[in-house]
Amino acid sequence: MFTRILVPLDGSSLAEGAIPHAELFSRIFNAKIFLLQVLDPPDERESTQNVEPLGWQIRKAEADMYLKGIATRIREHLGEIPPAAEEEGKSRVEYHVREGKAAENIVDFAHGENIDLVVISTHGAGGLSRWNLSSVTQKVINLIYLPVLIIRSYDRANTTDIIERYRKILLPIDCSRRAECSITAAVELTRGEMSKIASAEKSKLILAAVIRPPEMPLAEPFPPEITKILDQLSKVSRLAVGKYLDEMKERLPVQIETSIVEGTSVATTIHELADQPDIDLVILCAHGYSGKGTWPYGTVTRNYIEHGEKPLLVIQDLPRSQVQLSAAELAAEQSGRR
Repeated sequence: MFTRILVPLDGSSLAEGAIPHAELFSRIFNAKIFLLQVLDPPDERESTQNVEPLGWQIRKAEADMYLKGIATRIREHLGEIPPAAEEEGKSRVEYHVREGKAAENIVDFAHGENIDLVVISTHGAGGLSRWNLSSVTQKVINLIYLPVLIIRSYDRANTTDIIERYRKILLPIDCSRRAECSITAAVELTRGEMSKIASAEKSKLILAAVIRPPEMPLAEPFPPEITKILDQLSKVSRLAVGKYLDEMKERLPVQIETSIVEGTSVATTIHELADQPDIDLVILCAHGYSGKGTWPYGTVTRNYIEHGEKPLLVIQDLPRSQVQLSAAELAAEQSGRR
């Protein structure tokens, strides 16, 4: 499913927080990892000094050495025997240095190299801020139209060099066929490297469905006859969703726990579910049953991207070929800007 993983880096420890997760995905999916650092030269319109050639070459050499060191460390974690694999062109880790605007280059590199998963930290060299996403990460997520694993840089308590597994994986699902595109990844990540894990330590998949009460154009309290109908609808909905989740539990080959929660806000309820102990990863489909191709993400997924606190894997169900360009993108194309 994931065979080519991109990890954008900028030389900071915050950005490097994505590496252990990329390594885990690489082990589970036998994937190749691409490291990318983009050097952004000063804009001549904003700088009183031109780029000094020697200084720029030194900066590029430093970036190359930095990525080489990171690649060597990852190869060791993945069990490669250096330098044979690298010399034979069979290494599972490559690194590249590009010049230009960071977000644009990351997106172009991902599409040019047929990347099928981007693992990116919320913050990098700019440091932590009051915003949950840095500007570069926000731009990449908005335009990449690929599966994205977002690592929360501000969650320093769970920072580790090696991740053995995700203890519990939360998969909120709205019972639509469209949302089921996230199931395959969820199952494989839950299975992990099962042969190496004791039965008591196997990961668990939490299948969760949120039921919203019907909206009524009436002020509460509702008349008794309306309340009765609403109660009946709630019971029917629970039975239908419960049957769907039970069928899913029967056919998926991993440990599964199901949860049906009623809430007026789906987004808020997902946050509450994700805040439970041992939830190490949240997986969402980019769009649910009501999603449209006008935006890269539906409102529920967008909410957790911007306000969630756990690592988030978003499975993009919208092919890039079907993307409708925004007015800003069309204007940029017409003006020759990217």
